[in-house]
Amino acid sequence: MKDKELDSFNLVGGTALSLKLGHRMSVDIDLFTDRDFDSHHISRHLTETYKAENIKTLKNGIFCFIKDVKVDILAHQYPILNKVEEVEGIRMLSLQDIGAMKLKAILHSGTRLKDFVDMHFLLEQLPLQKITEGFVQKYPDVNVQMAHNALLYFEDFNKKEKINFLGREISLKEMESRLRAAVANTSQIFKPDQAKTLLPKKINPSPNDTLKRKHRKRPGL
Repeated sequence: MKDKELDSFNLVGGTALSLKLGHRMSVDIDLFTDRDFDSHHISRHLTETYKAENIKTLKNGIFCFIKDVKVDILAHQYPILNKVEEVEGIRMLSLQDIGAMKLKAILHSGTRLKDFVDMHFLLEQLPLQKITEGFVQKYPDVNVQMAHNALLYFEDFNKKEKINFLGREISLKEMESRLRAAVANTSQIFKPDQAKTLLPKKINPSPNDTLKRKHRKRPGL
């Protein structure tokens, strides 16, 4: 990311998490900034420099493909919680920042299996309590209980969605078990083979919380 035109943007989402955790393959590029930007200027730059195709340009948003890689460039005007990390020239947000954004995506949609898988592996680095603290700092108007309930609602995502694991694979049962355990004990950090610790007999979101989530708009993550 030595491109001066993209100096204010940072890598987020599944690809950033994959580079940090090495848990699954992800090639989509999500670049977010916390400020306004000239989307038409950046769009022209992407076309001229990287031969971007199928470009859709909105205020503070660009959606395109570069060499068959899906690229989303957005203004995500919420606080950046921790220092931006740079690894081999790639600027990325912290695990807590990305975890908070993943939790928001699950709350507002919950249709992507990969978001739940990402949360499973993220819980080996941070407890849900830490992710939730970042979630509240970044999005002050959120409902924490509804967010935790959303982590336990497994009916909306496609259970056959292909996840290209790198190394250790997990089953849906393992993933669901760990998320239940994390909600039961939010201070717990999991070991790679630990899914059922402190698992209660049953924790399910209430029908009212599920209904509220279904009527929310999907976020741009």
